[in-house]
Amino acid sequence: MKYIFILPTVLLLFVNCTDTNELHQKYLDRGETIYTEKPDSLVVFKGNNRVKVQWYQYSDLSIKKGRVYWNNRADSIDIDINITPIVRDEVSIIIPNLEEGSYIFEVFSMDSKGNRSVPVAQTGRSLGSNFITSLNNRRILSHVQTANDITFNMSTAIFDDYITNSFTYYNLAGELQTVSLTEDNLDSITIALTDIDITKNISYRSEYLPDGNAIDTFYTGYVEYHIQ
Repeated sequence: MKYIFILPTVLLLFVNCTDTNELHQKYLDRGETIYTEKPDSLVVFKGNNRVKVQWYQYSDLSIKKGRVYWNNRADSIDIDINITPIVRDEVSIIIPNLEEGSYIFEVFSMDSKGNRSVPVAQTGRSLGSNFITSLNNRRILSHVQTANDITFNMSTAIFDDYITNSFTYYNLAGELQTVSLTEDNLDSITIALTDIDITKNISYRSEYLPDGNAIDTFYTGYVEYHIQ
């Protein structure tokens, strides 16, 4: 005679279901988690002891604020956001007073109730005195004077992020003037003799724009050049 026992199986099934419900219940008790639309295309622009953090938000009208964390979330800054319907809004904020160095920035969007998006992170760098002292001043190699003007010829060495050289000189009225190399001619600059007092030295310095899109231009120190 055969006997079929099904009670233990039913009990085991009951126990397993009970354990599963208990496992999920603590999450269900917390209620629904609401996330706002996350920031998109996050980028960090370098600056002089500061950075610019920029991103885009799509038309999630619940978003009222953005929050940026850095230093392992020890520091943060908020920005109010006004969302435009059916528009990709650009959001940006300047973070000042940053010591020179690299940082990881985390950005959240938030609604009026404090619900926020998943974080988006990006590395950025604040530049300062160490970076400035590493810059090279592109030198004046020589000058050529004619009856009408004087031309200053520059070194052929052009460094990363270099954009131009600026020059200061005194005109014949004793006024200080400033001119720069043009994009069309970074090799030399010509100044009319009717505008420059060649009995006085000129000064020059190089200008740099890191990555071509930094929020600040950086300069070397001025160096004097003896005309005579």
